[in-house]
Amino acid sequence: MKKKALVFLDFDMLIRHFILSGAFNELEEKYDVKYVFHTDDSSKKLGINFDLEKLGLKSWCRFQVSRYRMGMWDHLFCPTVLHNLRGTDYYVDRLELFKSMRPASLVRKHAFLSLPIIFGVFAFLYKRYMGVHKDLLSFVEEEKADIVIHPSILTGYFINELGPICKRLKIPYVCLMNSWDNPSQKSSATGPADRLVVWGEQTKRHAMEYMRVPEGRVLVFGAAQFQIYRKPVVENDCELRQLFGVPAGLPILLYGGTSKSVEETRHLKIIDDAITRGDIPRCHVVYRPHPWRSGLMENEPDFFECGFENVTMDPHMEAYYRRISKEPDDSFDMAPYEPTRKLLELVSGVVSPLSTILLEAVLCKKPVQVLMTSENVDEEIRRVYEATARQRHFSEFSGPGVGRCTTTTKLVDACCQVLEDSKDDNVKKSLGALGEYFVCQDGATYGERLLSLADELTSGKRA
Repeated sequence: MKKKALVFLDFDMLIRHFILSGAFNELEEKYDVKYVFHTDDSSKKLGINFDLEKLGLKSWCRFQVSRYRMGMWDHLFCPTVLHNLRGTDYYVDRLELFKSMRPASLVRKHAFLSLPIIFGVFAFLYKRYMGVHKDLLSFVEEEKADIVIHPSILTGYFINELGPICKRLKIPYVCLMNSWDNPSQKSSATGPADRLVVWGEQTKRHAMEYMRVPEGRVLVFGAAQFQIYRKPVVENDCELRQLFGVPAGLPILLYGGTSKSVEETRHLKIIDDAITRGDIPRCHVVYRPHPWRSGLMENEPDFFECGFENVTMDPHMEAYYRRISKEPDDSFDMAPYEPTRKLLELVSGVVSPLSTILLEAVLCKKPVQVLMTSENVDEEIRRVYEATARQRHFSEFSGPGVGRCTTTTKLVDACCQVLEDSKDDNVKKSLGALGEYFVCQDGATYGERLLSLADELTSGKRA
């Protein structure tokens, strides 16, 4: 009989990053894997909106955890994050980021509750008040799982429930980080998993220092969604240009969109006009909208009404942009990573507001410019940008080939710098080392490492 693994997912992005990437393929060959997806009949705001039937999974189900209960855990989550950060170099900046996103009075309360001694008493009493999720406990027990695996943004519906349940049932519990900022920004309110899987040396250090996870519990696997960047692109330059509909003979710049509220077409207009004037060397720009961007901002022009001369859209994202710009909703586009991998092979470099596409470019040894302009963004995002500049995961994103553009008046110079950096082999070498620091790309694949870990943690259980 095969050993059984329960895999819990509570947001669309986790489906894209872990299931569609094939991260569990090796595990499925050896284990009986059952996927458990979050649902909630009590709220219109759902973490998962994707049609799960399309995944073609052998075994899966939905499990309900209320949004209300997740919100209740937030009262412990914030003090936990701040408590873990006390005494580190990041406490003050993280506190400021909380203030930019939450009422000041609530942040002051959470800061007080994070104090030594006070936090210990509060956390103990609050966890007793919340108790174990009885229905989820019964479900895991009835499934007779040998191991529980949770891809996670380190907050959400399941993360504060699974730890106490697995501890009570003596089931190994593995948490897989999803996003670059997770270990420095977040934390499980009910304690760390038996193993926390991170991307690279930076996030390992952050998990140990900022989440207080013991070193023996933190494992570096790389990123599930970035495994495709380990593989070479088979198409040649001519074929790639045909695929993305761009002219031959010109350097290609990628403008990567962000999920935040930024008037991106105004940036593109500045770049387009500068190319026409000759202020930027002759090149062509591909605009790739973010797969979970919102609709157009109040004064943001529609891309297809701008009449650009030197800018076209990534054809793989056109249908999504046309729909979301006219009828905004909470959907999450499951854009595959393969076109992005090919696009990054083609381009000379990337300019983008804050987005993971910048890190993906560095993994491909392509120079980048981070657009952190205060113009053409809404007030909330302006505050987030100011705080984000001090976030620890991002503060180390620097060096040759990595620039920051803080005003639109410098946007033209930023594009020129990317084109210049793309010709420098020393810059490419530096970018390669930087990428490896953030995301491990060597050795066994993510899926192979996950299978080995499952075997190790379930050793001695049923064969």
